[in-house]
Amino acid sequence: MAPSNSPVSRRGGRGPKIERIAERYEIPELGDDLVAAWLGEGRQQRSLRELEVDVNKRLVRAALDKAGAHVLDGEAENFYRLLTSDDVTAGSRTAARNSLREKGVDVDQLEADIVSYQSVYNYLKRHRNVERESTDSDESSTDSGLDTIRKLRSRLRTVTAGVIDRLVNANEVFIGPYEIDVDIRVTCTDCETRMTPTALLSSGHCNCTRRTDGAVDE
Repeated sequence: MAPSNSPVSRRGGRGPKIERIAERYEIPELGDDLVAAWLGEGRQQRSLRELEVDVNKRLVRAALDKAGAHVLDGEAENFYRLLTSDDVTAGSRTAARNSLREKGVDVDQLEADIVSYQSVYNYLKRHRNVERESTDSDESSTDSGLDTIRKLRSRLRTVTAGVIDRLVNANEVFIGPYEIDVDIRVTCTDCETRMTPTALLSSGHCNCTRRTDGAVDE
């Protein structure tokens, strides 16, 4: 591993998303911790995908701490899973959001602050000017594809909420407090396996019998 010739910035404050959430949730060491973890300073190197998860779990814990909420070990990590995993049902996600609100967390702000691996990449490469020798696992087409799907799902949720709010304000639709869930599933018509995009891209296959030549048996 080796840093670039450019000096590593130690700045904070407003700027990239990582710095904004570090300020909002009072985690001033977040940026430096990311640099150290990615470069493997005194520890094993972490991939961008691992750093994305690390930051978001830390973010949920910080949001709960800021709200003065008492949580059990592992509860913050479970909240993160319930808010973001494709495999979580709409009912479970809504229950998690309601539980966080009861604990005093601004859920809308928290969900907006959750970072993607691309945010981590941009922060490290563009704002902290750090490089390392081995990045083979950091920028795979699978990671890029998953990030694209997540962004589109978030955009669809935002657009849907905008349409509903506009119609509610025009007194054309009547609804109490609501949540929007975008549930995407991919179905193989041969083996009838139905899975989330994350499950498919992570495993790389459905349940069809696969021969060594790459063909699929009927």
